[in-house]
Amino acid sequence: MQDKVLINPGRISGKINAYPSKSYIQRALALGLLNTHGIEIKNYKESSDSNSVLVSVKKLGAKVVVKDGNIIISGPENFRPAGIDCNESGLCLRMFAPILAVSDREYTIKGTDILLNRGNEYLPSVLKSLGAECRQGKDGIYVKGPIKSGNILIENPSGSQLITGLLFALSKVEGSSVITVKNPVSFPYIKMTSELLNEFGADINITGNNRIIVSGDRNFRSGIVDIEGDWSSAAFYLVAGAISGQISVSGLKFDSLQPDAVILDYLKKAGAKVELKNNAVSVKKADLTGFEADIKDHPDLFIPLVILALNSRGISRIYNCQRLRFKESDRPSAIISELKKAKAKISAGKNFIKIEKSQLNYSVLDTHNDHRLAMGFAVAALNSVSGLEINNTKCVSKSYPGFFSEFKNLIAEIVK
Repeated sequence: MQDKVLINPGRISGKINAYPSKSYIQRALALGLLNTHGIEIKNYKESSDSNSVLVSVKKLGAKVVVKDGNIIISGPENFRPAGIDCNESGLCLRMFAPILAVSDREYTIKGTDILLNRGNEYLPSVLKSLGAECRQGKDGIYVKGPIKSGNILIENPSGSQLITGLLFALSKVEGSSVITVKNPVSFPYIKMTSELLNEFGADINITGNNRIIVSGDRNFRSGIVDIEGDWSSAAFYLVAGAISGQISVSGLKFDSLQPDAVILDYLKKAGAKVELKNNAVSVKKADLTGFEADIKDHPDLFIPLVILALNSRGISRIYNCQRLRFKESDRPSAIISELKKAKAKISAGKNFIKIEKSQLNYSVLDTHNDHRLAMGFAVAALNSVSGLEINNTKCVSKSYPGFFSEFKNLIAEIVK
């Protein structure tokens, strides 16, 4: 794939199948590692984040067969004494830290410098409170168990990924545990994880939006995980249809627990024409109006919502953006600085981003090695004056390797 892509102004039109959710794939692979009876994962497609987890579970002793878009995986009785490398995957690191702490061996979790130095500050204290050891060294994060059941308070978490890992780990140790979360964010991802684990024999109960009871000593049973289409990446296509043309995306679960399914509510709020029919979501261009959005529980919608706002009359505001500074890039700063090159009317307030309708001028934009910025800039180019050139586009391999070739095939360019 080229590392620099020019997207000219155009109208998107056509039908696609949603790319499988890497969030579900990574969780299913972790379930397979902890499941000696074995599971089958259907509708698997590669991304660099999913591949980091796949390689990790193999190194830890899981038996894995990949064939025709399916994975058959069964876990070992005990993990092998092998370190893992999560590369750029935050879920891999923060999910596996407590999972590896089930063992009494010491493990090293490696990753890129950016990953190891963002959003991991609370890992050591949480794992230590449950009897494990955890520290950050030159080569990565070191974890040594065994973790024990217990009651734990997690205050002001920067995300949900560590809690996801605790649901796996605490389901395997003896005794029951209570996790109380003060000021939770991305809590729908916790519900998503608990539903998956409960389907395979866990006993996790969530009361309200801050208390989780996990019964331990669970023996996961065999079964099939059919991976849903990914609402996070589909959101870019749905926004593209709303601002310039029409698109139909199939393979999305209408009652999904994925937080980013809420993109449909924002599209309707802005005035887009949205139809759910025959297992497909169709969105058509409309006269859009400004809106307000609070992305506390669905931060991955930040960039598609910015692009939607750029094409909506009036002023839009997106709230609770502060923790996005610690994603693959400092997303709020990056998107403001890059879009301003193209003369976008966008600025930062106190914990919100303000966006006015803007037609973008030709500019060369950098993705800051952030897959969601890359996809967002592609959509933004559709209504630009003379296109946008996007640098470092290979980063989309993190979640959606074929995005640019697929996206360009759906565009009818406007000849001026």
